[in-house]
Amino acid sequence: MNRRTLLRCLGTAGGALVSGCLAGGPADDTPTDAPTTDRPPVVDTVEFSLRGRTDGQQRDTASVSNDASTVTVTGTIWGRNGCRTAQLSSATYDQETGELTVAVETVDRTDETAVACTQAIVEIRYRVVVSMSRGLPETVVVTHDRGDGPQEVTRTSGM
Repeated sequence: MNRRTLLRCLGTAGGALVSGCLAGGPADDTPTDAPTTDRPPVVDTVEFSLRGRTDGQQRDTASVSNDASTVTVTGTIWGRNGCRTAQLSSATYDQETGELTVAVETVDRTDETAVACTQAIVEIRYRVVVSMSRGLPETVVVTHDRGDGPQEVTRTSGM
């Protein structure tokens, strides 16, 4: 309860009214300066970008970093040949578990340079930036799917 509410109650009525004010008052008397971190985080925007591609090995990696309001995932997913590229499958936040899941998948390239593709495995580097309001998730999980179902690549807790 804030001080003004208590003073208003004391000034306008006797003890019976004071006891009502001290009991908490109506539900809509919530202070407006309540910390926003008490409410679950919300995903505001998600940005996905490709960072490069090279011939390579079957390598799946991901690292997670954060600042006050964003979670950044930097990773590498592999494609079975040069006709594959990466895209963001989803970025979802589960309020019950406090978990943000970032899912990246490989798909066939559709650009004009995909006419003749190498038969070598390609490593595709990517970056995902998730902007969140009202705090950060407790856990971030990154999954990769190369057409054989999602596989967990990393799990980071204690954001």
